[in-house]
Amino acid sequence: MLLPLYRSAVMALTLVACLTVSAQCDPLEVDFGTEPWGLAPDGEETFFDAAEIDVPYTDDVHLLVPSTASEVVPDTPLDAPIDSVVISAVLLVDTIAGDTLYFAEVGMSYECNNLGDCTDPCTFLGGQQYCASFSGTPTVSGDFMLSLEVEVWATVFGFPLATPFSFSGFPFPILGEASNVEGMAKAEPRAYPNPSNGLFTLSGAEGSFAALRAVDGQQIRAWNVNSSSEQVSMDGLAPGVYFLELVAKGRREVLRVSFVR
Repeated sequence: MLLPLYRSAVMALTLVACLTVSAQCDPLEVDFGTEPWGLAPDGEETFFDAAEIDVPYTDDVHLLVPSTASEVVPDTPLDAPIDSVVISAVLLVDTIAGDTLYFAEVGMSYECNNLGDCTDPCTFLGGQQYCASFSGTPTVSGDFMLSLEVEVWATVFGFPLATPFSFSGFPFPILGEASNVEGMAKAEPRAYPNPSNGLFTLSGAEGSFAALRAVDGQQIRAWNVNSSSEQVSMDGLAPGVYFLELVAKGRREVLRVSFVR
């Protein structure tokens, strides 16, 4: 189901401000034929390379973005054109234990290449073909299935809307046994206490660019996060819900923060 999003301001900016990205994958390397919407490898005829504990890994994933919303959700009542698709997370599901891990939790990361079409390299425009590079040195072994989580953005009656979509069920085995846990990635960014009375602590976001936004997407404050734990004041703001957007190395995290008196 389509949900209102708060990043309309970002959408406008990303269509104007473009940067050159450093990802090495070639977006046009894969021929999707007549398919309007898809991922490669497809998990049926083509597959990700197997990874191995303590061995550097690299592989690519290619995404073909459709032009209209009906190509993603066939029963969409209004066939709106797709503005963009944003990669929000890469998850690994342990088929034996049932645990779900973020890519970073097993020592892996991803770097997107959208050919500089948008400031955020993981924002892919509608009707185009892009890619992302997977890399890292795995620290956790297991028989995993990979899921690529995306948000599909469209404008309906002048309002930016989006729906989550999951490319799931892609085999991603990591072989071997972990010798230690020192290579585990640091914790995901978090804000606490939440709700807060106007002052909260932001942890795990060192090196990120932070932007505090209202629910309509308006940027209220922006800064560079220079420490692993810092306090953020909401003085001068009205009580309510806000969104804290964190961008670092082609990855985006969004935290929902509440301010109560």
